[in-house]
Amino acid sequence: MTIRSPLGALALAIAALAVLPAADAAPVCNTSTVAAGNFTYTLSHGGRTRSYRLHVPRNLVTPASVVLSLHGLGSTASSQQSGSGWDTTSDAQRSFVVAYPDGVDNAWNVAGFNPGVDDAGLMKAIVDHVSQRVRIAPNRVYISGTSLGGGFSHKMACTQAEEFAAAAPVVFHLHSSPQDYTCAPSRPISVLEYAGTRDLLVRYEGGTSSVQGHTVTHLSANASFQKWAQLNGCTGTPVTTWSVLSSTNKQYQQCRGGVVVGLASLACGHGYCASTSFGRPSDDAWQVFKTQVTPGKPADACAP
Repeated sequence: MTIRSPLGALALAIAALAVLPAADAAPVCNTSTVAAGNFTYTLSHGGRTRSYRLHVPRNLVTPASVVLSLHGLGSTASSQQSGSGWDTTSDAQRSFVVAYPDGVDNAWNVAGFNPGVDDAGLMKAIVDHVSQRVRIAPNRVYISGTSLGGGFSHKMACTQAEEFAAAAPVVFHLHSSPQDYTCAPSRPISVLEYAGTRDLLVRYEGGTSSVQGHTVTHLSANASFQKWAQLNGCTGTPVTTWSVLSSTNKQYQQCRGGVVVGLASLACGHGYCASTSFGRPSDDAWQVFKTQVTPGKPADACAP
């Protein structure tokens, strides 16, 4: 990012490092937008100081969509930003910013990890915080994540569908144990899962995995796919939208509310699953994300 003056640099640094209270209200109207670049912000939420990284592409078109991208267990916001591909997709599209939160102890409140940590509330607080810096479209807020971050993306689609327009979990299926939440979305919501057929941790065929003293039992990738199709009232048979070598993408496209349910079966292990052959999950997910909105939310935080 180019800073035009020392005073401008100082102001941005102070803004980036300030600890601000979480906003409880709806996203605010901010008619100006911070310069393109990468920023680190902190805010107070749930009695903790929480942080996130924000990527703003050059020549951003506003009101902008917001993508929340969550790291995996033991990882960080910085690593998620480097590996997930969302910055590259944002730079190419110029229509959305990306927020990368940091989890408490590098984890999220899902699958038995971090009980009592209000990560759901944090997601909303971050969107409000972003809206103080970028003119956003509150009806175009999306969530994605890798590994445990993907599990939390599932959870948000299950329990916070009124806040997110769509979700894209990567290498994490719906789980049956521990039963730490009920998947009962308040409305139909698009969910696009990206599963590694060679994943040895969250196996494509499902089953039990243990990490850091926690045991999680996952549905298979296909059972997770079918569960979301059922929850969204999808009919017909899945459509194969693309197939490259041993990787394929299937979608239910006839679902209530015009939503889409997808399963990309990728020839990869447990990770970001980007490939020169089938591309990045972020690019693929955005093709659906950009068609989805949250009913009842404004298209512009500055709309009268």
